[in-house]
Amino acid sequence: MNLAEKQVELIAQLTELKNGQDRLVWLVERAKKLPPLAPKLRGAENMIPGCLAKLWFVPEFRTGRCFFDCDSDSLVVKAIAGLLCGFYSGQTPAEILAHSPEFLAPLGITQHLTPNRRNALTKVWERIREFAETHTHPQPPFGQLLPHGGEGSDEEAHGTLKHYDAHNHLQDNRFAGRQVELLAACEKSGIARMVVNGSSESEWPQVLQLARENKMVLPSFGYHPWHLHERTPDWLMNLKKFLDSVPSAVGEIGLDRWKQDLSYDGQEEALLAQLQLAAERNLPVSIHCLQAWGRLHELLRDQPRPACGFVLHSFGGPAEMVPALAKLGAYFSFPGYFLHERKTRQRETFKLVPPDHLLIETDAPDQLLPLEYILNPLAGSDGKPLNHPANLPAVYAGLAEILGEPVESLARRVEENFLRVFGGL
Repeated sequence: MNLAEKQVELIAQLTELKNGQDRLVWLVERAKKLPPLAPKLRGAENMIPGCLAKLWFVPEFRTGRCFFDCDSDSLVVKAIAGLLCGFYSGQTPAEILAHSPEFLAPLGITQHLTPNRRNALTKVWERIREFAETHTHPQPPFGQLLPHGGEGSDEEAHGTLKHYDAHNHLQDNRFAGRQVELLAACEKSGIARMVVNGSSESEWPQVLQLARENKMVLPSFGYHPWHLHERTPDWLMNLKKFLDSVPSAVGEIGLDRWKQDLSYDGQEEALLAQLQLAAERNLPVSIHCLQAWGRLHELLRDQPRPACGFVLHSFGGPAEMVPALAKLGAYFSFPGYFLHERKTRQRETFKLVPPDHLLIETDAPDQLLPLEYILNPLAGSDGKPLNHPANLPAVYAGLAEILGEPVESLARRVEENFLRVFGGL
């Protein structure tokens, strides 16, 4: 069971109780059933200082996962420490670092603790986090990111490999104003440029500001089908104003018959208006499509398209459509989410993408990579894991393994493709 599933289960158990006091009592009763630590483990080397009650904490790392045990001469302290130890035991370091215990705050448990006992809870989390950080490998286990498998620093590797993110949403509010920090991490990770997509009028000003503040950001403005209900009467005129303000792309636009309760009315009209604008200005366009591939192909085939090409973001369409779409000028963008084991069909499809029509993306903060690939764990203010845009090198490495080629040759080819589409901006 992963931490997201554990969180749902724990919250369900606790919210059955009417208030924080009852929940704390429940935790204490559960702690009474926990076996005590062996006497040899209750030494000074395992004691957490700074607590009035004696609190012992014993971490262990085996088979790539962290395990935690604890004990205390205070049953309440043992209850709250045991809550965290039990929650995080059996998880990988990356998942632990991406999942803070902030979700416990709204449950009201800590309100019934003395300041010293709240301090104990904080110290246990610090020990768990520090232990996970100690056992986080600088490189993921799935392959070597350094060029030619040689030795050297990350900076040396990144000096050789440039990474290009064909699609993300850096402006997303879930990043909680940490964009400067995220961009600094991306620069350190060797990311040369990223296409940041504003999906509605409310997001366009944020994307524009990011582009003006950092040359890594290549802005893209468009109306996503999920947000079409937010359009103002002057939306198309506003879109033109933003496209006039800085060199930029069009997107994210598209068709969606997958999302429940989403009206299809007006989707084609909005798509065609934005596609025509991109074609008139020869601007690259980023397209979202779910369960509407046949209709999208018909519209692209029959309408003017930008000569520089268009990007099929997180392409998940049928493999048999790849040649026809490529002939129309499509570039197929691979997200790290497709590295999940269950995404076999999508990985097989990307083996059929023409080499000169391949791009790579993060779609950050969405489409989280498998835990073993995550280079930069990140959590939102609600404790839920987010996809850090600096995870892009891991997507490159994962796709290189799928395609059976060195990551450096893949990176050079993707750079050529990216510049062919977006190089005019």
